[in-house]
Amino acid sequence: MKFSYIDELCAKKDAFNFSKETEELFLNSMIENYKFQLKNQPYIRYLAEKNKFHIRDIKHLEEVDKIPFLFVETMKLNSFCNFREEDLAMILTSSGTNGQKTQAFFDKGSLRRLEELALNAFDSIGFRSKTPVHYFLFSYDIKNAKNIGTSWSDEQILQLAPAISINWMIEWDKNKENFFFDSEKWAKKFVQLSKEAPVRLLGFPAFMYKMVEDIRRMYGKIQVKKESFVIAGGGWKNHLGKSMELKSFLDYMKENIGLEPNNIRDTYGMAEHGVPYCSCPEGHLHVPIYSKVLVRDPITLEKKNYGEEGLLQLLTPYNIAEANMSLLSTDIAILGKNCKCGIKGDYIKKVRRGGIKKHKGCAIKAQDILSKSK
Repeated sequence: MKFSYIDELCAKKDAFNFSKETEELFLNSMIENYKFQLKNQPYIRYLAEKNKFHIRDIKHLEEVDKIPFLFVETMKLNSFCNFREEDLAMILTSSGTNGQKTQAFFDKGSLRRLEELALNAFDSIGFRSKTPVHYFLFSYDIKNAKNIGTSWSDEQILQLAPAISINWMIEWDKNKENFFFDSEKWAKKFVQLSKEAPVRLLGFPAFMYKMVEDIRRMYGKIQVKKESFVIAGGGWKNHLGKSMELKSFLDYMKENIGLEPNNIRDTYGMAEHGVPYCSCPEGHLHVPIYSKVLVRDPITLEKKNYGEEGLLQLLTPYNIAEANMSLLSTDIAILGKNCKCGIKGDYIKKVRRGGIKKHKGCAIKAQDILSKSK
């Protein structure tokens, strides 16, 4: 199967080059994907009929939000997969142990496009370096978590700087058949390796906070190398489960390990969507050319304006293996436009988890592990 518009869009190197060409390409890619989903997914046809929607009526980029969306909870209960399992290149899941697990499906072409667009986004926002580093991954050991979304995402980020060593820090206990985090062990190793070369910390901020707390207790304040870098992801809570502001985290890391605030970046994403949203030095999560985001009123579902809070809707055409091209999440967000960092286009100014219950996803399951650590 050939998806020429989608392939061309995801191959664009500059992830924030918003032009008439890339906007038309995004529009045509969404149309290309939707026509495929319409043929393969009865539920997509049902939504089209219910909403009296016709893809031929979409003529401009601003109109793609008229494509009927799937609610994220619907995707937790139904697979909406367009291929047989043996024809898929990868299936990713959340790490939850209770309730419904999220599954994300990828055929070979969709997986290639996701890897391509993700690296383009990381490159374009300045995450790449030629300096060899020691990696510390505050995430599930990939050897025992091959299908967990956060670990797969972190493994992709390992391509952004040459590796001297790679340390997966949420380890697998064979006897207990569960993951665990030994903060004191990693504090010792971090102090040792950070003297040799720059370090890169990837993953859950709560685990970083806990390890740095143990470093301060065991060794006092230290100074990492100048090119050390943090790429965080997985929700802003400390190891006690309390909400934590990005500014507080920046100050904490600067004070205790000497890591510069401009080298501490955040990422946002979800298994059902796939596209990474990376932060600039202003702390804003920028929307690349491969996707579109908007917010809706949680009651009326009407579109909200920039600066107004609402449910986050995410649109992207890269994945034809499942019907996730237009997704309404339970996350609450505020959008902005044309950040003062210089990157054009929309950005997510604030985002937080919504809903009336906790979803047992990667971050919350990780919080459970952290609460049991040393």
